Amino acid sequence: MSEENVTEEKDPVPPKPEQTEADLAKASDVEEYMRDVIDPELGINVVDLGLVYDIYMVDGTHAVVNMTLTSPACPLTDVIEEQAEQAVVGSGTAEKLTLNWVWMPAWGPHMITEDGRDQLRALGFSV
Repeated sequence: MSEENVTEEKDPVPPKPEQTEADLAKASDVEEYMRDVIDPELGINVVDLGLVYDIYMVDGTHAVVNMTLTSPACPLTDVIEEQAEQAVVGSGTAEKLTLNWVWMPAWGPHMITEDGRDQLRALGFSV
């Protein structure tokens, strides 16, 4: 993961600025690319798992994603960060990506989308 493109949680997270229509459209594109980021333990994308809480743009080129994990003890944050960079920065949707790990509200199965539930059922989970 190239350090100039992804900011980890220890770095200051830019405050959410007022979003223009162009920012909102680009944030929507970022959300679509985040569907390519697969939770390594469950095999479902982080958007349908309900792990992505907010996405916004700073200066039109810097995407900030507030997200959580199914468990704060998840050892695979590096894998998710690398996938997110490849998906968002690699697509050219943003020049820089900040993943802001947040723990409140706590994630729960009720946050999984219907598509995510269908995918989990296909894998044999009861949701």
